[in-house]
Amino acid sequence: MNLLADWKAAQTDRTRNTPVLNTSTRRWQVPQRDWVKINLDAAIFADIKKIGIGGVIRDANGNFVKAVCKQLDGLWSPREAEALSLKEILSWTKQHGFTRCVFETDSKLLVDACNGSSGRSYFHIIVSECVDLIKHFENVLVRFVHRSANEVAHMLARASRSTPDLQEWENVAPSFLSNVLTYDLI
Repeated sequence: MNLLADWKAAQTDRTRNTPVLNTSTRRWQVPQRDWVKINLDAAIFADIKKIGIGGVIRDANGNFVKAVCKQLDGLWSPREAEALSLKEILSWTKQHGFTRCVFETDSKLLVDACNGSSGRSYFHIIVSECVDLIKHFENVLVRFVHRSANEVAHMLARASRSTPDLQEWENVAPSFLSNVLTYDLI
């Protein structure tokens, strides 16, 4: 039923007569001064019935601040996995005291749900929990970006497969992210 509802929503968007502004970006961009940007993503490991999540925080100069990846149990749908990644990364960011944040994900469905669409599915319950967490920040934006602008988070989510425990990095990025972090600043 969720798939049917999503398909119907996509068909409605496609036939809309008003122009749609595409505010997403294909390249990673630094956040505003005094803000941090948190890119996040999820990966599904169906064979081991787990998902991986990853998130990275960078400052207004594009400098690496922190990163995290971890596994969560369960065989989740892609949209639920993305919502769980936002929920986990919101909690993690809040624990570290950041208050002016831009959260970027390559899930447009998740961004749209956070910005207003509602429903009764398990996905929408997770989104509701995310919206409640957002209230604990001074300023928050949740934005859609293309995968090419979210590559670091994607790599972290995939890396969680080989690290069943929570992995965190602070001030110094793990070596497997170096090339992508450098590319993002070019």
